[in-house]
Amino acid sequence: MNRIFDFLINLCKWPTALIVLALIPGLIESYSRFNFFTMQFYCVGAGILFYFVTAISAGSEIRSQIQIIAHELTHTFFAYLTLHFVRCVRLNPDGSGGSMVLKGRGNWLITLAPYFFPLFAFFYMLIMPWLTEIIEQKWILYGIYGYFIAYYWGTVLSQVHLQQTDIIREGYFFSAIIIVGFNLYTTGCLFAYTNRFWHGIELYTKLVGKLSYELWQNIFSLIV
Repeated sequence: MNRIFDFLINLCKWPTALIVLALIPGLIESYSRFNFFTMQFYCVGAGILFYFVTAISAGSEIRSQIQIIAHELTHTFFAYLTLHFVRCVRLNPDGSGGSMVLKGRGNWLITLAPYFFPLFAFFYMLIMPWLTEIIEQKWILYGIYGYFIAYYWGTVLSQVHLQQTDIIREGYFFSAIIIVGFNLYTTGCLFAYTNRFWHGIELYTKLVGKLSYELWQNIFSLIV
C-alpha cells in the first residue's frame, strides 16, 4: 500500500509546486487581513517572546538537540500517515543531526515535512478547544500556543540551509517553492486558528483561494 501512496504523491510533485506558486500572491495578501490587535494575539505574542528568551538561555547545544528530535519525529509522523513502517529513528551522538529509516522508497512529503509542518503545535491544536472549555485562564493556553508557534519557526529557520540533505534530495528549486509556499500557508493557518480554532483555518483557506483567483484575474486582465 505504501508503494501506491509513494507513486501518487511523487506523481503530484510538480503539479503541487505549480499550484503553490499560483497561491503565493494570495498567501502574501492574506496577511493584511488579520487583526493582530486582539487579546488572543497579545497572549500568543507573549508566548512567542517567551520561547525565544528561553531558547537563548538554554544554549545552542540543547536547542539544537530539541530541534533535531522535532525534525525526526515529523519525518516519522508523515511516514506513518503515508502507511510506511518506520524501522528506527536515530540521533547522532555528537548532536550533528539524526535520521529516520523506513521501509519502502518514501516520497517528497515525508522528506520535506519537517520544513513546513508544526508537529507539536498541531497536537496542541487538537486539544486546545477542549482545554478552553475547562480552564478559565485562557491567556495561559494562548501563551502556550504562541510558544509552540515560535518553536516551529525556530526549528524551520535553523534547519533550512544549502547543505541540508533532505533539500538536496528533492532539489533546490522544488524545495524552495514548497518550503516558502507551505510555510506561508502554515503560518496563516496558525494565525487563523488563534481566533476561531479549526473554523478559522477553514475560512482562511477559502480566503487564500479567493484572493489568489482575484489577483491572477487582474493580472490576466492587464495582459489582455
